[in-house]
Amino acid sequence: MGFHPGGLFGIQLDCRNGVARLALRGELDMATARKLEEHLMLVEQDGVGAVLVDLRDLTFVDSTGLHTFLRAKSRAADNGHRFALVGANGQLKRILEVTATQEEFDEQEGVRLLAQFTRSSPRTSVGAEWSSDG
Repeated sequence: MGFHPGGLFGIQLDCRNGVARLALRGELDMATARKLEEHLMLVEQDGVGAVLVDLRDLTFVDSTGLHTFLRAKSRAADNGHRFALVGANGQLKRILEVTATQEEFDEQEGVRLLAQFTRSSPRTSVGAEWSSDG
């Protein structure tokens, strides 16, 4: 696939107000989805009330990335915490539409969790930032 300047994948993880926010950047594909899965599972084990995946800086998602989101949503339902996506671009919205999975992710829930996360309070940064170009 070659190197794309915006393709370097990264995760910034912060926790605030009971919400763990994973802000993604770059390209989420079969080469990078495993790292996201690992981060999601670690956050879920910490017992947070909600997991929010912030997609505003994500430039590409393939089917492996979509499956990562769907598995996290399923675990959230099983474990009793909330899970949402916020900031999906047109490409991801199209994937959700074509795969008939858009109903799995309530965009308004993502907006509510982002508002809860950004409410004024001390931030807990867990320092879990990494990068990989796949």
